[in-house]
This record gives sequence, C-alpha cells and structure tokens, in this order.
Amino acid sequence: MRQLLLHMIFWIDLCRFWIFRQRWRHKMTFAPGVSPNFRLAHWTIEDDAHVRFGAGCTTERHPGNQIRVESGGTLTLAESVWLSTDQNPNRIRVFPGASLEIGKDSFVNGASFHVKRSIRVGDHCLIGFGVRIFDSDLHAIDRDTPERIRPVKIGDRVWIGADTLIMSGVTIGDDVVVGAGSIVTRDIPANTLAIGRPAVAVRSIGSRRGCA
Repeated sequence: MRQLLLHMIFWIDLCRFWIFRQRWRHKMTFAPGVSPNFRLAHWTIEDDAHVRFGAGCTTERHPGNQIRVESGGTLTLAESVWLSTDQNPNRIRVFPGASLEIGKDSFVNGASFHVKRSIRVGDHCLIGFGVRIFDSDLHAIDRDTPERIRPVKIGDRVWIGADTLIMSGVTIGDDVVVGAGSIVTRDIPANTLAIGRPAVAVRSIGSRRGCA
C-alpha cells in the first residue's frame, strides 16, 4: 500500500510539473531529468527574461527557492546543479539584462545572489548556507561616486564556506577554499585557502578534483 501511494504521489507530481512547464514554456527551457520540485519555488520572471535548466537539475520537495529574473535577464543552471533548501532558502535576483550562470554539478545550499551585470560560478562548486554574492555596491557611495557594477567570476571546484560575503569585481581561481565568515573584496588565486575579513590567501592547497 505504501509503495502504491508513493507511485501515485510521483505521477501527480509529474502532472503538476507538466502544467508548470506549460505555464512557463515561453520563459523556461528544460533539459531532460529536471526535478519537478522546481514548481514549488517562488518564481517571478518578467518579459524577455529566461531561465535554462540543464539535465538533472534538482531541489527538495518543499518551497524555499525564491527566484526573480527581471526583463532581459538570464539564469542558467547547468547539468546536475542542486539548489538545496535544507538550511535556508536560496534567494536569487537577476536584474534587467544581467546574467547568472551556475556550472554543472554545483551545490548551492541556502545562498543569495544579487546580479546587476554578471556572476558566473564554475563547475563542481560548493556554496554554503548564508553565502551572499554581489556584483555591485547596490547604491552610490556619495554624490560624486556612482554605484560600481563589476562582474564576479568563480572558478571550478571552489568551496565557499558558510556566511561568506563576495563583493563585486572579484575573480576566484580554480580549486580554492574560502573559509566560513570571510569577506572577499579582492581576487583569490587558484589552489589556495583564503580566510579573513577581508579574505587573504593563507596557504597553497592541491587540486580539489574529485572532492565531494
């Protein structure tokens, strides 16, 4: 009986996901194997905005992801991206004409992205809960200093610890670990452990290829 009930829930979820896909068919592109749980997210997608799901993208079966893509913006989740809501909601806002790309096999666990131009996360990345990533200062500093907007680039196999803040214009190289609670205000070279407020590289590390 329990197995039959689970099968019924599975097929009901698929039907609801089909309805969800029809609703958003002009604004979302789905590769095979995308989790039907994405229908439970809170979505705002404006005209001319687009969301692309790679094969096998997944999330948990409960509400939690809050995603807003404004006019002309794009959100790309590559193959097997996991937007986990186990700790906190993922909060994503892509402003008009901006783009957020999260590379394949990356795990995002209750983080926030605030994108006014471009943020790119590489493949096989781990982004902990409470992480916040900005590509702008959000406001002008004073009357003579307008808001600065500069792309953020995060390499492959990067692990960003919980409650880290990454500011605009930063490039993080491949195989980097950023310690929890750090504030990243400048570039971090590949194959390093970086910690602090502001974060600085404290030692070299080897390749993280194959790390869970």
